[in-house]
Amino acid sequence: MPETDADPMVGDDHLKPEEADMPAPHDQEVSEDAQRRAAVAEALASVRAEGLEPSVEGLALLEAVAAGRISTEQACTAILARCRR
Repeated sequence: MPETDADPMVGDDHLKPEEADMPAPHDQEVSEDAQRRAAVAEALASVRAEGLEPSVEGLALLEAVAAGRISTEQACTAILARCRR
């Protein structure tokens, strides 16, 4: 008997309908990491398009955000604290 999508032994048919389209936890982490890195790359490109270059400290904060070590809120707080000195 040829395997089809209707065959209960094939594919994700053993999952509940709401689970079939959900990414695996690892896939979700990879996706979030990729999204963070893409957002940081876009922000950096935008700044550079304006003819500006972030400081070494700014670049370190951006890399920490991209890596998921700190949140964007934490990066903003660090930048504002530095500006207020």
